[in-house]
Amino acid sequence: MNKILNFVEEKLAPPLNKMANQHHLNAVKNGMMVTVPLTIIGSLFLLVPNIPIDFIKSFFEPYAAMITTVNSVTIGIVGLVGAASVAYYFAEGYTDIKIDALITAIISVAAFLLITVNEEFGINTELFGTKGLFTAIIVALLTGTIMHFFQKRNLVIHFPDTVPPLVSKSFMSLIPALAVLTLVWIVRVILGLDVNQILMNCFSLFVFALNTLPGFLVFMFIRSMLWSVGIHGGAVLAVADPFFLTMFGANAAAYAAGTLPPYITASGFTMFVFLGGGGATLPLVMMMIRSKEKGFSTLGKLCLPASLFEINEPVVFGVPLVMNPYMMIPYTLTTLTLSAGTYLLMMLNIIGRPVANIPWTIPPIFSHYLVTGGNIPAVIWGILSLIIAGAIYYPFFKAMERQRLSGELSGGMNDE
Repeated sequence: MNKILNFVEEKLAPPLNKMANQHHLNAVKNGMMVTVPLTIIGSLFLLVPNIPIDFIKSFFEPYAAMITTVNSVTIGIVGLVGAASVAYYFAEGYTDIKIDALITAIISVAAFLLITVNEEFGINTELFGTKGLFTAIIVALLTGTIMHFFQKRNLVIHFPDTVPPLVSKSFMSLIPALAVLTLVWIVRVILGLDVNQILMNCFSLFVFALNTLPGFLVFMFIRSMLWSVGIHGGAVLAVADPFFLTMFGANAAAYAAGTLPPYITASGFTMFVFLGGGGATLPLVMMMIRSKEKGFSTLGKLCLPASLFEINEPVVFGVPLVMNPYMMIPYTLTTLTLSAGTYLLMMLNIIGRPVANIPWTIPPIFSHYLVTGGNIPAVIWGILSLIIAGAIYYPFFKAMERQRLSGELSGGMNDE
């Protein structure tokens, strides 16, 4: 086991950490974070008129169209916002020369609007939401790349120092902006290429794979193993976030229309897996509180408030779970078990599927109710999930506790 841990730490960790900080991936990750408030607010306004309680639903029914308008202008513009936010962070991430991030974002939005025109040369507003998200990301990265190319080679308009900086910046972006918009115009209008459809066809395989049980289990296994060796799995695999967000958009639309949401692993699915944080560590914290080993007991009490609100770092680095042979197995096994169980129950329509994007800090059980649009069986499964996670952790924790009590294992906290 030590040889495996050393190999991962010395050979795999450096390139994976480098990947997590890669310029393009960072821009996509940070850009997608900007859309989170919109999806949360839109989800709340989508849930209100659809609460599965008869008298509440009857009360809101006459006002449903008015209420869900907010959903249309939040979730419905995720792609448009992504075109701006990804371009902004991509431009800001260049270190060799300084590129105006705001101007880059504006040019990216213009290019995105141009790429979405239909056969009658009118703007297709349906692509402003999650349907156009992949296109928005590609356009944003392309815009930032072209802006950087022109400015690095000094192919821009310069003014004397006496000209106000704001005016100078605006004209400096003129030539690269012209290049971006001309290129997009040729591709969409002159050549008539439906870029969004082409990208959807290319990425449909990834969406399909992530929505299958084997594909999702592989994804979650990699994520768990990365965390087990101290690498931020979410950051390394952030490239998958747009896929899950696209699934969520389709589920939210289906929920609003009263039909079965088509995707199982959409954003919100992991609420059933991350009970107290990655690896479902809340039951582990409860065991620590009741531990006979003083260090574990103290740490458990300190971790509990954070764990209730899905903040996992005190447990991950306090026990520690990182590089800990005792905890790597249950940490990963719990993740895979809950992922598989949740997937199968959703596939069989025993529990509801994700239809709302909610703050990740909402405690378990409450989050299960909200993310499924008020599905009671999902709440029951959430309670059972805590029991299952506890059963998996128990023998491994007791073994580690016995070692600690015998003085053979030094943990993340020294005994007093």
